[in-house]
Amino acid sequence: MRRKVTCYADRDLVTHLPTELKALITKQNLVTNNGKKVSFCGVIICDGEIHTFLPQNSKKPVSNEKECYRISSQLMKSVHLYSTDKTSKEFTLDEGKECIGDDRLSLISELLRDYCANGLYSRRISQKVLNTGKTDWRRTITNQLPYQGNKGPVYLDFNGTKRRYASDCEIARIHACIIRELDSSFDWIVTGSDVSVAKNIMSVPAPKGTDIAMINTLKKELRLVYSDREKRLLKLLIKHLESEHGRDTSNFIAGLKNYHVLWEHMLDKSLAWGFKINKLVSSPAYKINGQIISAKNKGQRMDTVLHQPHTNKYTVVDAKYYEAQSPQGAPGWPDLVKQFFYAKALSVYDPLAQINNVFIFPGTGPIESAHMRDPITKKLQDKDYPPILCVYVEPTLLIDHYVKGKKLKGLSNELMDF
Repeated sequence: MRRKVTCYADRDLVTHLPTELKALITKQNLVTNNGKKVSFCGVIICDGEIHTFLPQNSKKPVSNEKECYRISSQLMKSVHLYSTDKTSKEFTLDEGKECIGDDRLSLISELLRDYCANGLYSRRISQKVLNTGKTDWRRTITNQLPYQGNKGPVYLDFNGTKRRYASDCEIARIHACIIRELDSSFDWIVTGSDVSVAKNIMSVPAPKGTDIAMINTLKKELRLVYSDREKRLLKLLIKHLESEHGRDTSNFIAGLKNYHVLWEHMLDKSLAWGFKINKLVSSPAYKINGQIISAKNKGQRMDTVLHQPHTNKYTVVDAKYYEAQSPQGAPGWPDLVKQFFYAKALSVYDPLAQINNVFIFPGTGPIESAHMRDPITKKLQDKDYPPILCVYVEPTLLIDHYVKGKKLKGLSNELMDF
């Protein structure tokens, strides 16, 4: 029986969730400070169902639709990709922003992908044969009677060796058992649908013994194999059994409590013409006892800067994971000050620079740009404080591009359009 998939969104009201899901969300502290809204983006499996929490402002597909399975798969792939991307570490400097359940997610994904690509574990068997296979001359000379020919002895029969692969061993049974278990809950992660990947191995007999006995069997096999794929698979199977032994596997949680770090990272990876500027702009220095001491670790840290080669066009992008549906949910004064100063820093780096300043929010919304306004005359002060363009991006579109390693060309061109 296939599991039901329901899509929610980060910042949904906790009171609108099913009872068991609400209890688990609250117990794991995946809520905002006041406890009223969800603060989580990822997947939770409980009560026999799959609950997917998309980024806030995402378009939610209807439960159990094909799109629901597909985007749930893409979301998990993005979390896994982010957790294994070394460059993501620059976005996770603050405590509490790491991925939840990424080790288990990685193990499950790798085991299912390996099975889909290579099939069930098979053991190589050498079989002694007569007049077929690769000739074993030592055995042939020992066992066969030669006939004398003009140029020496002639063997009318020869002993050979034939190698074949068999999947009827205990290791294959263990492999099949684990894949069947994972398939019942997690096949959608690799397929993006409700189609089973284990239908061809349902009749493979169950392995013998306890988890500990299976682990010992796998470790014994590991000492006998030589190929990298076999070694890697056996290690994954051992790790899976060791990690699941004694664990309550009724619930599964994988994702991020603070999704803004992944929002920033995905945009940085998916926009074209990324320009590494942070090490090139000015950084603080302090005069202490007459000596100037740099403090580069306290320097400017722009999310993303775009720069078209052979031009003086730059765009400073600040990825804001805000609701941004009204002034109350829009960036505040500290965010605006940083953007204004980032533009100033770029103009110092390149005095001829033409600079666009942009906020990017998830979903769709009404805010077009941010300005400073004189409190007396009510006039906009765009000359002194260049406006900041506000752009919205559908989160599921960004997730798809990030997972596939594709650039958001249309958005990138829009951001660089002066």
